[in-house]
Amino acid sequence: MSTISIINLNAVSIYLMEIDFSHFETYKSTLNMEENLRLNGIKHPEKKLEFAASRYLKHHLFGEANIEYDSTGAPEIKGVGFISLSHCNTHIVLATCVEHLIGVDIEEVREKAVLLAPKFITQKESLIFDQTNSIDMSTLWSLKECLYKLSDRKKLIFKEDILVSRRDDKLFGTIKKTSGIYEYELHVENFQNILITFNLGKGKLLHEYSE
Repeated sequence: MSTISIINLNAVSIYLMEIDFSHFETYKSTLNMEENLRLNGIKHPEKKLEFAASRYLKHHLFGEANIEYDSTGAPEIKGVGFISLSHCNTHIVLATCVEHLIGVDIEEVREKAVLLAPKFITQKESLIFDQTNSIDMSTLWSLKECLYKLSDRKKLIFKEDILVSRRDDKLFGTIKKTSGIYEYELHVENFQNILITFNLGKGKLLHEYSE
């Protein structure tokens, strides 16, 4: 079985599993009928592996319970709470929280993030994060991916609608939702040069949209 690492912080639990390409059939064998149908609809081999591995991890942790979605589209498992999934080339991460909506992202530190930085970093964010540093830019991108998962809106612009700031050595992010602009406290874990980002609380409404 692939090794699973666990991080617990506040009400959030993070489960990290390395993906083993030689274990695809083992991952696949744990899928239920609905999951197998979804797997069969995925054409790209790496995407198939990632999907099978993520459901294997879910089954290993929580049994046969299916992932369901609330009225806003947020994923959850009955008896477990809200969940969030993310993957990179080498790992799958699954986050759970019984108290509030959770968003998680996992990213490998890449030089490509520096090249793409002008597409997602603002002037204010450049005072916090070094735009020439691959760790900083990979971190900022990951934080924005995490925040994106907390919104019930799509087609958000990372440079305008998802913003990251720092106060008192803590990271915060704002995100547009259908009801208004929300702020979340954020956390970063660096696991052997793999970044895991997630929110620590339920967030607060900063600005409510008028009808």
